[in-house]
Amino acid sequence: MKSIIIYHSHSGVTRRVAEKIGEELSGDPIEVTPEKEYSSLMVVPKGCFRAMKGLADKVRPEKIDVTGYDMVIIASPVWAGKPTPVINGAIESLTGCQGKKSYGILTCKSAQSGNEALVPFIARMKEKGLVISNTAVLDRNTSTDNAAIDTIVADIKSAWNNL
Repeated sequence: MKSIIIYHSHSGVTRRVAEKIGEELSGDPIEVTPEKEYSSLMVVPKGCFRAMKGLADKVRPEKIDVTGYDMVIIASPVWAGKPTPVINGAIESLTGCQGKKSYGILTCKSAQSGNEALVPFIARMKEKGLVISNTAVLDRNTSTDNAAIDTIVADIKSAWNNL
């Protein structure tokens, strides 16, 4: 089975999680960045405001074709209780995803904010035609816990077996 791991990471936490999952699955990683980078001073006021509004940033790469993949894994930090505008832009940039199995991962300070962010995250993925096999929320403790990440990998492999 072939997987792609699409992720945005501002502080490096989500990148670490995505890279570990990618290594375990031999998946193709795609780090998505905003066309206009957030400065360290503006990430909170501008980035969080845009996240709360559910807005999508223009991203690099501009288009991500997932036609050749069996599993689409999308990982995002949570800003102000929502997925980042960068990952929203990444999801909008997807092509070839109709009916593809997917797995959503959110990293956050608290599981409560991550669980709140799942609702718009899942909705946006479904709007693109992705079929959600499962999701995971990793808080400040579990995002650095290799056993928690291994559980996600096992869950993704289990979803593959049901393809």
